[in-house]
Amino acid sequence: MEKTVKILNELVSKNIIKSYAIGGAIGVMFYTETISTKDLDVFISLHIMPTGIIHLGSIYEYLKKSGYKMEGQHFIIEGIPVDFIPVYDELTLEALEKSVEKTYKKIKAKVFGPEYLIAIALKTGRSQDLRKIDLLKEETKLNEALLIDILKRHHLYEKWKKL
Repeated sequence: MEKTVKILNELVSKNIIKSYAIGGAIGVMFYTETISTKDLDVFISLHIMPTGIIHLGSIYEYLKKSGYKMEGQHFIIEGIPVDFIPVYDELTLEALEKSVEKTYKKIKAKVFGPEYLIAIALKTGRSQDLRKIDLLKEETKLNEALLIDILKRHHLYEKWKKL
């Protein structure tokens, strides 16, 4: 994954994307034990065209020129299926803006904070997402005040209380 993160950082340094943060199961693994996943979820902030259209073409062009191919919805970057997900609501935008810099081997990577990973998983609500929440609650020192604040502002607190 080290080489994959290096490519993500290149996309930012070459101004192809504004920023990124790793989410999903691999984001959770920065804070917990390994869990099963088939891809790397990379949330991205893009440059929006004057027409307001979000265009992913520059990412695809750069990666294809660099020799990477697509399989279904994923780019295979250094053997890892990568799913580029434009931020799609206020929660994912805020999570990206407040992402945490982590070191993977010797490479810096931006990752959603554990409180945001929990909020996004809670909002998504699939059984696999609920397992991520359990892992984070059990294995990570959470900032409870921050978590409650995020959940309340994004209308997820009632759902949280039912867990």
